[in-house]
Amino acid sequence: MATRAEQDEKHPSGRTDSSSPSPESSLSWCLVQLSKSIPRADTLTCADPKPSRDADKRLRAGQWRALVAIRTHHIKGGSSRIGRYQAQGGLPPLLAILHRPESSRKILDLTLSILANCCTEKATRAEVRRLDGVPLVVAVLKRHASVETVENRAARALGNLAMDPEGSAQIHSAGGVPPLLLCLSLSTSPSSPSSPSNVPPPPAASSSVLERTQSAVRALFYLSDTPSNRLSLLSQGALPTLALFLAPEYPLGLRRACLRALHELTRGCGAECAREVSVSGVLSQLGPLASGEGGGALEELALKTLANLCSQGCLRPLVGSLGVIQKFAEEARKDPLKSSVLFKALCFCCKEAVNRVKVKESGGLEVLIGFLAAYQNHPLTRLAVLACVDFVYDEAALEQLQELGLVPLLAARLVDLARGDDSKMDAGLSASSQCAELGSCYDSFDFPPPEGSRKEEVGKEQGSSSFLSLRSWLLSEGFISSEVELMMSPCGSDGDSGSPHPTCSPSSFYSSSSSSSSSSSSSSPSLTPADVSPSPAQPKPVSSPSARSKPCRLSVPASPSPPSCTSTPQPKRPVSPCKFSSPPRKRARTSSLSSSSSRSSLVSLDGPPAIPKTPVFQHPYHPEPWAPESPILLLLSRFSHSTDPSGVLVTVPVFSALLYYLTQHREPSGRCCRMLLRISYNLNCLQPLVRTGAVALIRHHLCVRDLDRPGGKERQTDRVKAKIRQLGQGLLNNLHVQSETGFGSGVLTHIVLSGSESDKLHCVLSLPLISSNRVLLKKLLLDSGGLISALEPLFCLEDEDDGTDKCRTFLSAWICPPEQACASRCHSLYASLLIGCLSSLLERSKVKPDSPGALENLRQDPDSSSCPCLYQTSDHDLSLLLDDGSLLPASRGVVSGEVGVAESEYFRVLLSGRFDEVQRSSIDAVRIRDVSRGMLLPVLHYLHGCRMSGDGDGGGRCLVLSSLVSGGLTGGHAVFQKTPLAEAMMGASRFLVPGLQRTAEDLCVSVLSSLASEVDGRFPREPPGTQKRHRAPDTTDEGGALRSVLPQAYWFSQRYSYSRLGLSCLSILLRPQLPPSVSSDCLLRLVRKADCTESLRQDLLSLATAALS
Repeated sequence: MATRAEQDEKHPSGRTDSSSPSPESSLSWCLVQLSKSIPRADTLTCADPKPSRDADKRLRAGQWRALVAIRTHHIKGGSSRIGRYQAQGGLPPLLAILHRPESSRKILDLTLSILANCCTEKATRAEVRRLDGVPLVVAVLKRHASVETVENRAARALGNLAMDPEGSAQIHSAGGVPPLLLCLSLSTSPSSPSSPSNVPPPPAASSSVLERTQSAVRALFYLSDTPSNRLSLLSQGALPTLALFLAPEYPLGLRRACLRALHELTRGCGAECAREVSVSGVLSQLGPLASGEGGGALEELALKTLANLCSQGCLRPLVGSLGVIQKFAEEARKDPLKSSVLFKALCFCCKEAVNRVKVKESGGLEVLIGFLAAYQNHPLTRLAVLACVDFVYDEAALEQLQELGLVPLLAARLVDLARGDDSKMDAGLSASSQCAELGSCYDSFDFPPPEGSRKEEVGKEQGSSSFLSLRSWLLSEGFISSEVELMMSPCGSDGDSGSPHPTCSPSSFYSSSSSSSSSSSSSSPSLTPADVSPSPAQPKPVSSPSARSKPCRLSVPASPSPPSCTSTPQPKRPVSPCKFSSPPRKRARTSSLSSSSSRSSLVSLDGPPAIPKTPVFQHPYHPEPWAPESPILLLLSRFSHSTDPSGVLVTVPVFSALLYYLTQHREPSGRCCRMLLRISYNLNCLQPLVRTGAVALIRHHLCVRDLDRPGGKERQTDRVKAKIRQLGQGLLNNLHVQSETGFGSGVLTHIVLSGSESDKLHCVLSLPLISSNRVLLKKLLLDSGGLISALEPLFCLEDEDDGTDKCRTFLSAWICPPEQACASRCHSLYASLLIGCLSSLLERSKVKPDSPGALENLRQDPDSSSCPCLYQTSDHDLSLLLDDGSLLPASRGVVSGEVGVAESEYFRVLLSGRFDEVQRSSIDAVRIRDVSRGMLLPVLHYLHGCRMSGDGDGGGRCLVLSSLVSGGLTGGHAVFQKTPLAEAMMGASRFLVPGLQRTAEDLCVSVLSSLASEVDGRFPREPPGTQKRHRAPDTTDEGGALRSVLPQAYWFSQRYSYSRLGLSCLSILLRPQLPPSVSSDCLLRLVRKADCTESLRQDLLSLATAALS
């Protein structure tokens, strides 16, 4: 709108001269004119007033022409012109004009207009703040409170300056809010806006007044940039004043500007904002606008404003009664990220029962699940999960959420939380906003505040959940206009009955309650509304003695932190009937079953985390410590209470997520343990647990605890790991009890005999863990071929990159997180599960593997005196020539068996038969091809009567055979076949010396058993500094030695027909004490190195058969 001052700008002098350039075209001339000071009227001399008045008139005319030129020419054309004007020092003269009280209205109009245009640039706004221009503009606004044009331009300048946080802070500190609120009055009288909400709108306001009002509203919009600034505006009555201009008789632009300001003012709605909303009646105006009566532009802003109000529990029933929940759901369904405010409001509306019905009817559950499925790592995901928690006691809603796919989404998020990705998910939330938001999303208006009830004179029954739920319904149905109507004394007691007192919603104080002082939490003082000046529409309440007992003042913070409660008495305000303190914690249960003396009982994980990673909050009506994963576990636990939860919880994605959480979380929740125990008690879950392979995975993850998981980092303490191990044993015991019944035996038989390939495989891997019935095990594992089918995937390792990889087909879904499900991990997991199955079978066998005690019996003290070596003392009349040219002497009669017993059938035939070697003289050497010295020399010593020490034959002290005992697997060779003991065994097999074969085989088995004992820790280790014997030289850790030697030893047993050595290798491998990573790696290497996989299969079957016989 063009004002009179703007019309005068076009013709400042009344005439123009186009023939010559005017001086106004020079910015320097304009700045010089502005810099000239105009003398005040009282300083003019009375001697010759006419010349002084003429000079003053010319000076004012020059300034006017300069201002017009600057306004119309020098700052037109974009930011470059404004920057040039600022660079040449144009701002100080403008501020000097504003500083002069004698400046006329027209001069002020032009000056403020120029300043407002210049303040559209960020650099100019910073310069104005540096020159202390903000207080000058505020002073002009206060001095000219009745001049509409000056108020309009000053409000516009303040609005531009408030675009920066620093400028907004300066305007608040300079007292710029009251004159701006005065501009919102539709009357020109400065005393009229004392109660603007009570003044009816005039029938027709002038355009200048509406323009001034819109400029002031815009300034208030930018002044609502921080929580402290919003609280300051609310305390000065800004909200009811802005609500006045939402009426349909005002222009659309003004109504839209007021909605923008209200939307910003209600951001992060707190207790003071809720009180102002309740008494101002703005909800009745926002409702029609949100339903589309004012057009699309107003509808969106009204919806977002109502969404801001949903953070307060006392307002949500009223908001829900306006019919906007369906709007929230529709907009959030279109684009949840763009409509994040509306989505948050939809989540908050799930807190009260009256609104939950509307959320279900409007399709809000589909919106929640859709958001969880599309945005797993968004900060609002936590709000969506908490919204689902509010339906935890609604059977129909839970069934609908289950059908929509809630449980797999919760399982995926649980895995992310166990991995430690919660900080990444909540990166968009600061610490303070996260704490405040957590308090808001826990609060429900249907439940009393944590600990304690309402004020004593109101009655204890008004603090019950039934009363509060009734209160929500009364609000939503319109029987009461606000919650304060129910807070009057029902018996007409003196003190508070004369005036209503708004209550404080717990959500506004929940975030600050954790940081309040210990004294306030112990005494639980009653809180009053914020200690701020009342709005113009609210009468000042009368204080009473009863209202002054233990009051609590809510101070206005100077920083954008949430309001904090202090215990400063304030008799001017009545006591709010709300009390706030920490919610009661559930006392720890003690039982004889959980005592330290009962080691077989399960240890509960109810206790709070010792060193929590994230702040642990307390949910108002869920007593356990509330960690980030608590809502997920609460929902999953709720599903476990159904008659048959197997279809929901006993699935591969969900159960694998639960196991991953238990093993990877630093301090797992006791609710997860109780949920798994509840599942293991349910007979309906036995068959799904066996079919999916969950039984074998329980042992693998919980009982044996694979500590060497690839890429994993050990987070749990020994105490937590002991609890998890005990939980796994308890789960298997529960399933074992069910399997021993007739029902359980029938279920297992049905799965093996008529189940699918995967079901049969998983059942075979689980059978020895939960059943001790030898007849049933023999029938299902051996007679029906169950074990043979379970061994089949083990011999398909060459199909890693093929689609026929059975290990990956059966177990890829059990790998958490799913992106780590590679072929090698699947093979390792399957090998570990198969070892768990077979080792459980061997534990029931009476045949035990060889122990390292056999090796101790063969060792001798090197310093002990004994008989000399019989091979060295014999008469040698035969020379054996090797391929390397070395000669080994021997006694023909002893070697061939002519003297004594023939120990070697090979030499007996060679030297006693019809071969050429028999006819040769003692001088001629007998050539032995393809034999090394290490293979032949132990054989010759043995044939001459030498024995390994301790065999009881009194064979004397033989250094060659004794060296096999002291270092048979050393000698600088990384390959088992090249070790001295292996060469001796090869020689004994080559030259058919069965006695030496048995002795060397026993020694090899004993050495391998000793290596395994060092790994599983069943036997004491050698003291530091002692040379460790029988160790492969290429390994540095005990597990590495066994990984290297055992597969080679089994290959050696197949190649050289040492069948007992092969079975012993498998028996050692299947020891339950070995770590899963070591045993599975050994088995995979053994399969790859095996000379004959069919022979390996038969060996494993023979071990199982012997165990079940």
